[in-house]
Amino acid sequence: MEYRGYFYKEIEVKDYKGNRATMFKCSDVDLLEHTDTSSFTKFTEERMKEAIDNYIDNVDYYKELKVLTYNATKEFLQK
Repeated sequence: MEYRGYFYKEIEVKDYKGNRATMFKCSDVDLLEHTDTSSFTKFTEERMKEAIDNYIDNVDYYKELKVLTYNATKEFLQK
């Protein structure tokens, strides 16, 4: 499946009781390149599209957040 040039797929998952549910999973490398996330899931296709919109529309925020996270981790590990 594709939305705004980024790909996601429908997956089937089971809970601890064996109940099955359909979810949507995105692991598009180009979409997530400015995050520390390699994939994410949503329960509905509408929510998946909202999440993709969020990553696209807020790319500058995610770039800055990645730098802040890197610097905080570096400082923490030096102590």
